[in-house]
Amino acid sequence: MSPYFPVSDAEDDVEHLLDELDAEDLRTKLDKTIDRIGMGSYQWTLLCLCGFGWMADNMWLQAVAIVLPRVQQHYSVPDNYIGFVSSAMFGGMMIGAVGWGTCSDLLGRSTAFNATLFFTAFFGILASFSYSYTSLCFLLFLLGSAVGGSMPTDGTLLLEHMPQHKLYLVTALSLFFSLGSVLAALIALALVPQNSCAVIADLPCDPALNNGWKHLLAALGVLTLAMFLARIVFFRLYESPRFLVHAGRPKEALEALQLIARFNGNTGLAGELQLQDVDDTAAAVPAPDAIEGPGPGSGYQPIGGGKEYVPHWAHRWVGRVRLVLVPEWRRTSVLVWAAWGGMALAYTMFNVFLPKLLESTGTKSIEDSLWDVLIFTIGGCPGALLGAKLILTPLGRRWSLAGSTLITAAFCILFVFAQTAKSEWSVRISAIGVGLASTTMWAVLYGWTPEIFATKVRGTACGIASALSRIGGMIAPILGGALLIVSRAAPVYTSMVAFVLAAGCVLLLSEDEGEGGRSRGGRRVRVVVH
Repeated sequence: MSPYFPVSDAEDDVEHLLDELDAEDLRTKLDKTIDRIGMGSYQWTLLCLCGFGWMADNMWLQAVAIVLPRVQQHYSVPDNYIGFVSSAMFGGMMIGAVGWGTCSDLLGRSTAFNATLFFTAFFGILASFSYSYTSLCFLLFLLGSAVGGSMPTDGTLLLEHMPQHKLYLVTALSLFFSLGSVLAALIALALVPQNSCAVIADLPCDPALNNGWKHLLAALGVLTLAMFLARIVFFRLYESPRFLVHAGRPKEALEALQLIARFNGNTGLAGELQLQDVDDTAAAVPAPDAIEGPGPGSGYQPIGGGKEYVPHWAHRWVGRVRLVLVPEWRRTSVLVWAAWGGMALAYTMFNVFLPKLLESTGTKSIEDSLWDVLIFTIGGCPGALLGAKLILTPLGRRWSLAGSTLITAAFCILFVFAQTAKSEWSVRISAIGVGLASTTMWAVLYGWTPEIFATKVRGTACGIASALSRIGGMIAPILGGALLIVSRAAPVYTSMVAFVLAAGCVLLLSEDEGEGGRSRGGRRVRVVVH
């Protein structure tokens, strides 16, 4: 130790420096407590179980794309109407995203977490017993209304349990999303080809010999049911502490934090946690249930001078939507929602018709086309990990998202050229490029969106974003079906244009957009120099 720098003075300077760093730390008491609990077995288990919801989402989307040509043969549906089977599912997803997202803000994250997969399994199994094209569309609409809530609610739930330095792992949920499509393609390969009509133009299809697509829906329904049972049998989910604090229930938030710490094996920390470790300013926020109607227990809210009434739940839902559109959030919300809608329109336009485009040459069997679909889905899997890595590079979230979106558009054009040239390997390589770039795009988008919005509106904002993406997905099959009549390449060109416009919306955002960005920009990392 230098004789010119006394120990006592050095210690005073260090303490003063640490005090200054603490003063600049923008984390709330709750943030710091969650960081102290860290990334333990509870968070890792929750990540896997939330991944089931994301897996189910893409598994069912890919399944509908795979069965679309088989359904068209089964019910003799023309090209300009076959897109309705996908649009029905996306319509349900739109309603489910808003409904379950808002439900998670009002009633808690755990309700939506468990219910979405149960209803997905139930309606999926029912869809395998559909007896007409109309009944299939209706049941897929109901299925979509359930599975559509998985991604916004599960992503929000995981984010709110993660320590700050592990938030990037939310992006890793996209790995489960990619695996869902791979799983659907693998099961389809085992069940569909030998139980389907041959791909021969103008040859009538005997429905009795074309039940492979029904077997696929039934198998995926049973698999989704198994995911639901894993959530309720093998894991005890505690309500999100962040939700409880912002609902004005700090004591319950403290209890949840203590239970999570014990689950992670840190009983000492669980005993140390006190009510002061929860952000006490949030205790003044009224709980959602504290809003009352015109009379005790009436369940209604007055509008129009108190002469007309709307149900209590509707009043609360409208209030949540208004919170996301206040001047502070309006620009951010609109740009994020536009990006979601544009990317969904573009990706669905390509993905839904991919099996049909691959079969349109008339030279491939069903099995060969499904192998191409499997290669496409496997090629996209590394995108989830790539997205998680890219956001930690100097590119950040903004350029990682915009760049991957533009690269996806470029591969769409290459796919058209490859099909025109009838080069089998070029088609596969360009399809893999679309899969990899688009999965990277979704990984960054899914991980970044919940970070942007404040906790009190996160579920609603993410739910609306997901709902708008479902609207894009609902429009895409109908529009794509109409474009198929013009040209087989027209849907792919349209996808490219939509990808470019979505990337433009992303570039209008800033890297530190919203609450999460300001928190990242304002935090100071404590460094100890030896």
